[in-house]
Amino acid sequence: MRLGQNPAKAIQYTKQPQAITAAVITYIPFLSGYYAQSLEVLKISLESLLANSDRPFDLMVFDNGSCVEVVKYLTDLQQNKRIQFLVLSDQNIGKVGAWNFIFGAAPGEYIAYSDSDIYFYPGWLSKHLRIFETYPEAGTVCGLPRRGRRDFYTNTIQKGPTLPDVKFEEGKFLREDWITDHARSLGKTDTVEDDLKLNDYRFTRNGVIAFATATHFQFMVQKKTILPLLHFPSERPMGDSVAHVDRAINQCGMLRLAVSERVVRHMGNTLDPSMISELTGDSKGFNLQQGPKKNSKFWYFPLTKKIVLGIYDRIFKIYYG
Repeated sequence: MRLGQNPAKAIQYTKQPQAITAAVITYIPFLSGYYAQSLEVLKISLESLLANSDRPFDLMVFDNGSCVEVVKYLTDLQQNKRIQFLVLSDQNIGKVGAWNFIFGAAPGEYIAYSDSDIYFYPGWLSKHLRIFETYPEAGTVCGLPRRGRRDFYTNTIQKGPTLPDVKFEEGKFLREDWITDHARSLGKTDTVEDDLKLNDYRFTRNGVIAFATATHFQFMVQKKTILPLLHFPSERPMGDSVAHVDRAINQCGMLRLAVSERVVRHMGNTLDPSMISELTGDSKGFNLQQGPKKNSKFWYFPLTKKIVLGIYDRIFKIYYG
């Protein structure tokens, strides 16, 4: 039985969502080992996103089963109205599973997705939008010009020479430090030499430059583009499953582009003081635990590394598998 009338009926309007939804996925199951610095990295990421965005947006965070310390940090942000939409999953449904939720639920016309270890430079948001405005053929736009896997943007390369009012060029245009910085953040410095040998594909229309590239750690997409492609198969938490999204966008006939300058940066799961100082202007106040020094050859001896990482992997699966 109902007693009285719901007071909400007297409200004459509802707050409308912003045209842009910035969406972030978090997964920090504990604060040791691989994840020892991840909460600090998350804080830097979200603070840079909130401070350096130059267009109105709503922030959506999907937490994929993080530890209590991370959940408390996120709920505090929401209570302070810095996060508009906070989803707390009781288990890790995988990156693609979280994508399926985000892309379906985000209310914005544009969805600016990023992993939880991305640093945002001032003006990043408007520079993404400028590419969409200049290149309506764009399916995704990312904030880091890079080369990456060609098979994720073959359609973009093929269409480049045929686009109206576009100057399409192939050559080496990107700054080498952008490539080396990104490889270092991924722990893949052994691939830098191969990346540096590849060419770039540059588009110019009405004086606005864009580069052909594809990333899934950070990108902006229109909801009308991604919604018809749902739902993506999610076999693993990470790894091969994310390629389903890349291939679907590549095959749908739209371009995969990047802005002309680096407006976001991948930080990784650890930060050395020099990187923090470069990004934030202050390396103090961050509790950074250093791993084994590179000159400690024992830890990098192949057999030692294999055994220790095998034990670590087994323990992780026991607790979080």
